[in-house]
Amino acid sequence: MRFTMIGDTRRNTHYADKPNEDLFWFDEARGAALVLDGVTRDRKNGRYPDPSPARMAAERFAQAASAVLTAPDGGEPQARLLAAVEAGNGAVARGNEGLPSDFLPGTVGVLVLAEGDSLHYAYVGDSNGIVFSQGHALPFTEPQTRAVHDHRGEFSAHEIRAHICNNARHPCGYGVWTGQSGAMDFLRMGVIPLRPGDRVLLCTDGLDPFLSAAGEEALCAMDSETLLARAMAFQSDGWMDDRTAVIIDGIE
Repeated sequence: MRFTMIGDTRRNTHYADKPNEDLFWFDEARGAALVLDGVTRDRKNGRYPDPSPARMAAERFAQAASAVLTAPDGGEPQARLLAAVEAGNGAVARGNEGLPSDFLPGTVGVLVLAEGDSLHYAYVGDSNGIVFSQGHALPFTEPQTRAVHDHRGEFSAHEIRAHICNNARHPCGYGVWTGQSGAMDFLRMGVIPLRPGDRVLLCTDGLDPFLSAAGEEALCAMDSETLLARAMAFQSDGWMDDRTAVIIDGIE
């Protein structure tokens, strides 16, 4: 089976000075793709940091990870994905050297390798991976901040950032690729079968409002170009976060 890929991204509609901290990359010939969502920083004196620390972290991760994913001697897909994540997290760590450890710049996201009749994946955080197959939407990712959101009123921002993020021992722990070793405790990897005609959506959680509003039946019925266009154009009643998607189609 061969694969075609398309992608797009849009900046948030909340702050005029906050850049798009999402990014996407794919290599159709290698069957490799990723979407990343930089973890937003605090505003200082009413302004967002420039350059964006989260954007820089995402770019460092993507550059290092994509080089591994496309290396000609990269090895088996699962080993290549793990090496890509380790390289990406290491690149973020080097960029963060000398910074205070409280709320380091970082990114979350999902990486995939489509090979033969299988999709190999790795992710940390709340980005989405969904397979549309035979009229069903089948997620292969789970949001990792659900517990901390359910208990948000119980923790200060400092506790969430310094003691819960990348802490697998905390019941509400979640992962962010900040360069810290604890991020790797939240890495989830797997492989799922694909059939010709299956469609894979990778997207940041900025598209959650669109996915909820569209519903499974409508999402499954859209072709890739329509799905991507509607996802990028969608506007909710409130403001929209950065939103990014890559769509992969399996072709006989």
